Amino acid sequence: MENREERRRKKQELRRIGKKLNSEIPKMLFKYQVNQLQGLGPIINTYITITDSHKKLLEQSGLPIPKLVKCRFLIDTGSPKSLVKHEIAEQAKIKLISTDNPIHGVGVDTTGKAYIGRILFICESKKVRGAKHNIFVDTEIASGTLNNNQFIDGLIGRDVLNHFELKYNGKTGEVSLIYQKK
Repeated sequence: MENREERRRKKQELRRIGKKLNSEIPKMLFKYQVNQLQGLGPIINTYITITDSHKKLLEQSGLPIPKLVKCRFLIDTGSPKSLVKHEIAEQAKIKLISTDNPIHGVGVDTTGKAYIGRILFICESKKVRGAKHNIFVDTEIASGTLNNNQFIDGLIGRDVLNHFELKYNGKTGEVSLIYQKK
């Protein structure tokens, strides 16, 4: 059984770790072979899930909370919004807000829908061994067919990228996302 002094020390250590994590600017580095980066562009693995307000409603209703869905996203600076395949939006059970949301880009996808969801990035801390940063952006996410693309599940658009500094080095094949704290 812990005594008061041990509990006090643990609390102090947790505060110290919390300060270190809060002072760190999370940076995610992705390394590609140069020809892969040239051919497909930067594709990253990250997650899609429901927002806190959606989670709270589900909990109050006694409904199950959906699990995180891992996705392969293409970083697309030309897209104003983020987008996922229909089946990914359904699997993540993000909140549907519109069934009539045509998607314009190269052609038009008239099957588009709109959702409110969360794009979640999990990033290892460089300052605290074993600790991770959960960085997320709650945003409107479109869904579409993506022409049955087998390489990606969605696009990360400027709605999410606006929260990061993006560095793209075509010569080395390195792409980094540096979180811009508010």
